[in-house]
Amino acid sequence: MSDSSTLSMSRPGACEDIYYYSGETSKKQCWASTQNTKYTQAFANLSGGTSVLTLSPNNGVQDVIIVFKTQAFPAGTATNTALPRGWGYSLINRVSFRYGGSSQFFISGDQLLQNALRRQPSRSTANDLFTLGGDSVSGATLESSQYALVVLTLPHATPSGVGKAFPFPSDALTQQIQITAELNPVSSIFTQTSGALNGAGSSLDTAYFQVQQVMLNNQGDALARRVDMSTNAYAFPCEFVQQKVSVPLVANNAQSISLTGFRSGEVKSIEMWLVSSTATSGTAKNPFKWELPVSVQLTYQGDIYARYENQSAPIWNLINGNKAPAMDNTVTSTAVPPVQTAELSQWVSLPFAQTLMPEETNKVLVHGKAIQNGIVQLDITPPQDGVAYVLNVSYVYNSTLLLSQGTAEYLF
Repeated sequence: MSDSSTLSMSRPGACEDIYYYSGETSKKQCWASTQNTKYTQAFANLSGGTSVLTLSPNNGVQDVIIVFKTQAFPAGTATNTALPRGWGYSLINRVSFRYGGSSQFFISGDQLLQNALRRQPSRSTANDLFTLGGDSVSGATLESSQYALVVLTLPHATPSGVGKAFPFPSDALTQQIQITAELNPVSSIFTQTSGALNGAGSSLDTAYFQVQQVMLNNQGDALARRVDMSTNAYAFPCEFVQQKVSVPLVANNAQSISLTGFRSGEVKSIEMWLVSSTATSGTAKNPFKWELPVSVQLTYQGDIYARYENQSAPIWNLINGNKAPAMDNTVTSTAVPPVQTAELSQWVSLPFAQTLMPEETNKVLVHGKAIQNGIVQLDITPPQDGVAYVLNVSYVYNSTLLLSQGTAEYLF
């Protein structure tokens, strides 16, 4: 019996049966497939440098992770040594990616982390991902090998099962997908408060890429087998994050920064995190000690788009997302032996695009702001006066990877 109430008649929208399943309320997979994580490739150098992962055109490429394992320190040699939480991401200087013959782009280790954190569905999963990136340990614990599992937040991939992006169909390419990881020296991730760093801290025990693929059960179902890709194109929606801009801030209170380096395209948001200049220098390594500014104001062509005063950024980011923009961190002191204490690390999202739940962002194009020749100004008040900070900024763009004639290229 249909609802003929005044409220129902005044509300626009199609009738949907939420009591019985039907053809309108049910969906089914068109092309049968399975997934696997069988493909791995070892790093060429375990003490730093560059390693390359190449994926031949085959089937769907979904997620790529990197697995790091440290060497165990000999007994009694790690007393004054510590590793920060998320050390796997700090070990990465930058990662580059290229789909077939597309342009090559780069992203830094801290951007990989921030991208993965902001796309987690909850605060607890963000904390778990950060800890899996290498837990904070010190002293005798380092006499056992430590592991770091790093997810590469590439344009095609979603580092969560919630709102998972479809796999990237490399079967529509005739050229390889290439991912390059450039590591910092292994010794750079350790805090050593006295004495010399043991030789176990100069090289990894293990490092390799691992890929999750989605394989069609019937190769005849592949798009390139059913459609002439020399005259047709496949549009793969993705999110592009431009390599970060780092701006040293002077050691005073409020200041104004002009953001530059924007490419032509729609900017969905600007992501930022503040790091004290001492956080990664000296003897205590705390690369992800991200501090919340007192206030931030983002303007473009004189118009205000985000104004977060009195440390109000977290509440706006929470009510426009699914979690507070923060993670539980462990900060290492310069004591001998080093002491590790719990602290909160936070970032700030400055959106241009209208809010949309993350589950839908892979399927719905929500427009951002086309940054042309205007000036993007960031007025910021750091948390402490007299302390020098580094401002790190990411530009997040709407993008599409267009696959045709065996290659791919970005559309912005």
